[in-house]
Amino acid sequence: MLRFATPRSRPPPAVACKGLFRFPWSPALGGEAEVDRGRRGRQPDRRGRSRSAVTLIELLVVIAIIAALLGLLLPAVQGVRESARSLQCRNNLKQIGLAAALHLDVQGFFPSGGWGFRWVGDPDRAFGAPQPGGWPYSLLPFLEQAAVHQLGVDGKPDEITAQQRAGAAQATLIPLPVYICPSRRGVTAYPHSLTELPAEHGPTPALAYHNVDWADVSGRCDYAASAGDTLVTWGAGPASLHNGILGTGFTSMLNTTGVVFQRSQIRIGHIRDGLSNTYLIGEKYLDPNEYTTGRNKADNHRLYAGDDMDFQNWTVEPPLRDRAGFLGNWRFGSAHAAGVQMVMCDGSVRMIRYTISPATHRNLSHRASGKVLDGDGF
Repeated sequence: MLRFATPRSRPPPAVACKGLFRFPWSPALGGEAEVDRGRRGRQPDRRGRSRSAVTLIELLVVIAIIAALLGLLLPAVQGVRESARSLQCRNNLKQIGLAAALHLDVQGFFPSGGWGFRWVGDPDRAFGAPQPGGWPYSLLPFLEQAAVHQLGVDGKPDEITAQQRAGAAQATLIPLPVYICPSRRGVTAYPHSLTELPAEHGPTPALAYHNVDWADVSGRCDYAASAGDTLVTWGAGPASLHNGILGTGFTSMLNTTGVVFQRSQIRIGHIRDGLSNTYLIGEKYLDPNEYTTGRNKADNHRLYAGDDMDFQNWTVEPPLRDRAGFLGNWRFGSAHAAGVQMVMCDGSVRMIRYTISPATHRNLSHRASGKVLDGDGF
């Protein structure tokens, strides 16, 4: 059989032009392709294709564009993060409101404000007026924190024992996320101010605690209960457990108009303005410079302590956004830009604007003002 040899395909001839590089002919270029030898920043590679180099000016322009984009992006990211933190704070208050409702169902009244700042919670004593601890302590069993509530139990409600004091100290050292606004600070124990040291630590033994061992740090609470629209000073409480049992050594609370205060036992029938129109608990004002120092007088006592402005606020002044260097004790406030979040007595959470009418703000904290609310600012 005869075989015919087929000619092998040959590459097309290279095109040569004066002053130009030589490279293969391309049909896509209509038979011609040129690269200007003198064009800046472009040189042929080994296969004859052009290659671009980045100049310093071009690099700086790119960097400037990226920086501008980051400048636009970072505030948006920070805004998203703050929105998430504000939502978490709202969820904390929702849990606190639900716990207060459960407390109301079981005990028949809202949580009490406790005895005074020299006392912390006692698991052997009942809820309400007999309980020396404040509302954060009374709500523990209803926040799924019964184990913390029971620390220090000794079966002796009319006696202060070493077991009780040690257990109470351990309880105050356990920070709870539900009591911390994430826009302010982390969930950890924070120091006390020097004015709280007991006799063996300093010159102010009058401010020592009665029923808890000393510790240099303690959990904190970013929320305060509403004690009303009339400031009633609270005091440290009774000088002894015996006096507390007898009901002596307490400040008169007859003029208190709120829901939670020293030895309070407010029932639904006492709230004549309506549960949805009456403050229960909300964010308290703090100086940002003192978030972690323990020097602010509204944030310097042990967690689960009794009646004090650490845990009770009044509406004598309108709410205020946290402001560096401004004291602002006794008032509600927040680190959030939109306003301060408040739990109403029906368990709902409302955002109260900082521009709320002072009269409306006071009326919302009064359990029986009888005033018509204008809805301004909430």
